[in-house]
Amino acid sequence: MSKPTSTTEHATPARRKPVRQESDRDDTRKGLPPKLSRLRRKLGEKAKQEPEFRLYDRIYRWDVLWTAWTLVVANDGAPGVDGVTIQQIIDDDPFAFMKQLQEELQTKAYKPLPIRRKDIPKGGGKMRPLGIPTVTGNYT
Repeated sequence: MSKPTSTTEHATPARRKPVRQESDRDDTRKGLPPKLSRLRRKLGEKAKQEPEFRLYDRIYRWDVLWTAWTLVVANDGAPGVDGVTIQQIIDDDPFAFMKQLQEELQTKAYKPLPIRRKDIPKGGGKMRPLGIPTVTGNYT
């Protein structure tokens, strides 16, 4: 009997990792629920096929907004040009903040503020630009 040349040659089918198809790939590694991951993938495909396609009615869905909010909170980044921190929104009322944001998106009244720019050092003495967005456009 010859010795197997790889570890998978002698593995039983039940022990092998399933081969994932492109359609099975999702963004759960980015913290997205599978439903939103599929939506994200489908919207990306549609946007490539139809460059004029607009996403407003998908963006203001509550599950999309809430998932985005949880990812922003988990990132714990610096405040943008408005100086508003995640903690300030949490201390105030994150649900009211989300409802206001949802309403602004639904009525197309949302206006993002400029991105705060900061240069961060790279290896070899070079600098890399970093963009820090605000959590929302006009939250006060």
